[in-house]
Amino acid sequence: MPKQVDHEQRRRLLAEAVFAVIGTRGFEAVSLRDVAVQAGVSMGTVQYYFPTKHQMLLFALGHMRQRVLARMQATLAALDNPTRRDVMRAAAAVMLPVDEPGREEACVNIAFFSAATVTPEYAQQLRDGYARILTISTASLREAARLGELRDGIDPDREAPALYFLTQGLVGPILIGLYQPGEAMSLIDDQLDRLFR
Repeated sequence: MPKQVDHEQRRRLLAEAVFAVIGTRGFEAVSLRDVAVQAGVSMGTVQYYFPTKHQMLLFALGHMRQRVLARMQATLAALDNPTRRDVMRAAAAVMLPVDEPGREEACVNIAFFSAATVTPEYAQQLRDGYARILTISTASLREAARLGELRDGIDPDREAPALYFLTQGLVGPILIGLYQPGEAMSLIDDQLDRLFR
């Protein structure tokens, strides 16, 4: 009986190989051949799933978003009776390069941001991801305000983007060693303390 192949799992494996190539050699080093070597499969296998490098990179970008979401869900599920502040802090930590998965995702994300300036499809995926996170963050802060968890005068519609873009702004400084992960999380804590009672 022929072996059953999980095609979606194979695509994810190739996306992870894309991430490894970007993380070790940079975005420009990504080729179908290099990804095949990294994944331990034939060039023909890569071409079966992704006839072009562009198609492979578009899939990899979408997979990265799913990977971050899965890590975030696992992190939040592990919290014991968290407050809304706890949830926002944990979400920020997942989006920062404070551990090896976060570091790899941050390197890949930055590489795609550079490419997105000249590739509209990458830019659209990144915009869609930002919009989703901002919608969720804003809704969470609005609910916190409704429940009286925020300090007086806090505007959730302004503070949710400010918190998210503070988090995003810390990615580069952590990657290059200007800030240590603990120092970055201290800045997040200061911002959360300003927002929450």
